[in-house]
Amino acid sequence: MKRPDVRDVESAGMSLDHAVDDPRVYLAAERTFLAWIRTSVALMGFGFVIARFALFLREYQTIMAPKVAPKPAFSNWVGVGMIFLGVVVSLLAAIRHFRYIQALQSGVTNPPLRTQAAFVTSALLAAVGVAIAIHVLSL
Repeated sequence: MKRPDVRDVESAGMSLDHAVDDPRVYLAAERTFLAWIRTSVALMGFGFVIARFALFLREYQTIMAPKVAPKPAFSNWVGVGMIFLGVVVSLLAAIRHFRYIQALQSGVTNPPLRTQAAFVTSALLAAVGVAIAIHVLSL
């Protein structure tokens, strides 16, 4: 009896009696994981830049108007939030990758992936973008 190949399995989530042997599947999973990690590092870096720019603006305001006490910067909170979002995305990527590899090793050829993490990340980034745009326009 011929063993089914990963490319021959058409239904999503079909289970085999052995682990998936095709290295291309594992390499594709690795590339996807690395893309999520790259995204999380970019989020953390962008958050750091936003937070440092808030510090720069606060210092600049202190120099230009020393008698006015600087108020807490909205940008600082946005920057810290972006750093936190990057950390959460990194953790979710590791969990998702671990579950995917486990499913492949247990014989599920095309494990279903939840897309909520991607949609939530996109929604949060859109909200942050709108908040920053409103903040910049209000200055």
